[in-house]
Amino acid sequence: MSELALQYPLGRPIARAVAVRRQRHLPPGARVLVAAGNQVLPEQPIAEVGQSSGGTVVLAGLAGVIAEVVPSQHVAIEGVATLAQGIVGIGGAVVGPLVVLPRGESLAVVPIPRGGVILFPRHVPLTLLQRAAAGGAAGIIAASASARELEAFARADLTALLDGPAALSAQVALTVVLTEGLGMRPMDPSMYQALGQRIHDTVLLTGTTQPRDNVRPEVLLSLPLGTQAARATADAADAALIPGARALARGGARSGMSGVILHVFQRQQRTATGAFAAAASVRFDDGSVEIVPLAALDRTN
Repeated sequence: MSELALQYPLGRPIARAVAVRRQRHLPPGARVLVAAGNQVLPEQPIAEVGQSSGGTVVLAGLAGVIAEVVPSQHVAIEGVATLAQGIVGIGGAVVGPLVVLPRGESLAVVPIPRGGVILFPRHVPLTLLQRAAAGGAAGIIAASASARELEAFARADLTALLDGPAALSAQVALTVVLTEGLGMRPMDPSMYQALGQRIHDTVLLTGTTQPRDNVRPEVLLSLPLGTQAARATADAADAALIPGARALARGGARSGMSGVILHVFQRQQRTATGAFAAAASVRFDDGSVEIVPLAALDRTN
């Protein structure tokens, strides 16, 4: 699998207000509690298994309208949300409040918020992944992780998880979304700021990653019912990689560096890795100019 297969799609990794439709899959024996046309809130139960006092419930995860109910299969919800995409993820869809860990405490002893989705803006070590799973956390949104440690946690080959069926990834004990991918990178400040403003809000987190099908892990944070989605034309214009736009490199030797796009080539260009790809010439803030694949650029203005 090439590194470029694990980059954000063209444009920004965050859409502030986008109309979405998501299916909440139902476990065997689930009794649906809603009907098509009902309005739901993110923390609202839409199905339950067993008795309500001692069973388990399926939460909506998204504020919106029930668009479809297929018994024994799924409930589809349509709404407007802030959508943040990760680069690599594992695990199925989970719902919980977005939380942060107390500052200044060792990761070996820090309390784990049961049922929460932990926002961790740094490289996440294996110790925290294991403690979060054992402590009952629903998931982690982290900046990056070692490929070896992620495999050790999942007890599976990473390539098999990313190239295999979604059901394989869903079997992982904890859903993990990495915003910057594999390695030792910190979270991009704009991503952390956008997510940090929504602490305690209910998040729908999905770790499924299938680069060949352009399926990305995602973070969905609902906006209030009645919120209008941003116009698609405006979003496309804001995300376009065009001359004069500022962009952030998301891969290669320039990863994390910002610059201005000078020219977008009509034909594929040979990049620093020797491969041919759709590319642009970028003047970075240190004065250097380099040809960068479009798939490794994220527009920032």
